[in-house]
Amino acid sequence: MRVLSTIAAIFASVIPILAGDVTGQVLITKRLTKRTVAPTVYNLRGTATPVAPADALVSEVERTVVMLEGGNLPAPAPVSATIEQRNTRFDPDLIVIPVGSIVQFPNFDPIFHNVFSLSGTQPFDLGFYAKSQSRSVKFNRPGIVQIYCHIHSHMYAGIVVTASPYSAKPAADGCFSFAKVPAGHYRLVAWHKVAGLHQVEIDVPESGTANVQIRVPVDVEQRP
Repeated sequence: MRVLSTIAAIFASVIPILAGDVTGQVLITKRLTKRTVAPTVYNLRGTATPVAPADALVSEVERTVVMLEGGNLPAPAPVSATIEQRNTRFDPDLIVIPVGSIVQFPNFDPIFHNVFSLSGTQPFDLGFYAKSQSRSVKFNRPGIVQIYCHIHSHMYAGIVVTASPYSAKPAADGCFSFAKVPAGHYRLVAWHKVAGLHQVEIDVPESGTANVQIRVPVDVEQRP
């Protein structure tokens, strides 16, 4: 058996894995968000703290994550990531991380925050904490985790936890690419903070490139 295992390992190292590339584009078919009036919030001491006004309309592609699912893909290594609380907003407001990763939630505002999630993937509540303090959460299951603040209802961010080594946020024009994907059948999944999940089926060739487009059609929504 040891001899057979050694022979198999030698063949695996000599024979190249049949793989192709995936290139694609996320198409936003409607403008999904619009500017909202910045509210005034109150900290725990009762003093008014003006909220920073929303930026000009952002590219909706920036609020999207794409990933390949299916096949016998190796799991990516966990990472450490950070979502800051600044100007009563989460920054960044969308990240994609591998399963097992840890996310830090530092508070840079001169007021209290209380970060929490009711998502089935990873429910948590970090409690109230003040400026210069931080809390962290380890994400052990793949899925979507939507996070909020108990004090400031307009604060909203998304965390995409994935077991796929092929995941990314598209470029500003919606384009993305994955190199050397093992040949086979996959689902290309796009998740948008407002639009939710959309997917298409694709076949990656043994060599060459698979080209794909995925559309995200949703009615206009208010930006959180």
